[in-house]
Amino acid sequence: MGQPVGCLENYNRQAADLHAGRRPREVNPTDAVTVKDLANSYLLVQEEKARRGLITAAWFDDCLRTVKDFVTFAGKNRRWDDLRPPDFGKYRLHLYDRYGVCTIDRAITVVRGMFKHAYESELVDRPVRYGRQFNKPTLKEKRRSRAERDRANGRRLFEENQIRDMLELARGQLKAMILLGINGGFGNTDCAELPVVAVNLAAGVIDYERPKTAIQRVVPLWPETTDAIRAVKADRPKPKRPEYDHLLFLTRFGTPWKKHAVYDSDGELPRVGLQQAISAEFRKLLVGLSLQRRGLGFYALRHTFRTWADETKDQHAIHRIMGHALPGMSGVNVEEISLERLRAVVDHVRQRLFSQ
Repeated sequence: MGQPVGCLENYNRQAADLHAGRRPREVNPTDAVTVKDLANSYLLVQEEKARRGLITAAWFDDCLRTVKDFVTFAGKNRRWDDLRPPDFGKYRLHLYDRYGVCTIDRAITVVRGMFKHAYESELVDRPVRYGRQFNKPTLKEKRRSRAERDRANGRRLFEENQIRDMLELARGQLKAMILLGINGGFGNTDCAELPVVAVNLAAGVIDYERPKTAIQRVVPLWPETTDAIRAVKADRPKPKRPEYDHLLFLTRFGTPWKKHAVYDSDGELPRVGLQQAISAEFRKLLVGLSLQRRGLGFYALRHTFRTWADETKDQHAIHRIMGHALPGMSGVNVEEISLERLRAVVDHVRQRLFSQ
């Protein structure tokens, strides 16, 4: 016969489950795997990947925030096999009440990844059934969300005269970054992680594998961009640490312009440090030109380059410049895209920018 205290605890536990509409847990719950157990196991693996550079610290930060939110929503001591499709459907509605479509898409990816990890790691003995209500946002939902955002905030594009005003006002490294943004579709991270060895000023070309995608990227440089980068190299700050020596752009403190790092903490979970100096400096420039508005940042230069470059109708050349994989079987069969084709694209964008 069980101990009176243990029996009372089990009774109270099962009664709470029944009143909450959940399946009662086993009499001995000590061997049961909880949602918190799955979360901790998944985050430990993701943390190690981030430390080894297999995933970015920014993606680990997304995982960390999403998993903590899901655990809070589902209940950290809840058994994993107590979760049913309606629970995942309710969590999706919970996300829709708080976030945009892109954030919801990432959150569902993370939660599904956590349960996939649990099954493949044999923490659980069967896959989880999510139900149809836990699917990612459809293309229709994404298009509608983007249209609503554009109506509210305007398109994420710059006009020619606006970029010319930026180049007139910007100095030093920021000017070179802006030129890279409109010359070759560089984003914040592209600039911050650009290695010195990738830049051949004599040939007027940047040629390297884009860190985000590990896909070859070849960008013919405008004379204005070449001159700006040459000035940056001549006045480059001394790297604060040896591991920063390979970067072309460094802040005046000798540190990267954009840095994501995973730090140890005294609690159960690590913390993620995010430094985005490019965004801050570019925002100051926009404020000075009375151009600041919601949704318009440095990355809009990449959108602008892609929109103008599309007028050349050479999609493969544009993909190579921007560091995107060639679509379909082209990525397998196309062995080379000539430098002449790439130059034709960037020259078209330059002509549009400086035509007036």
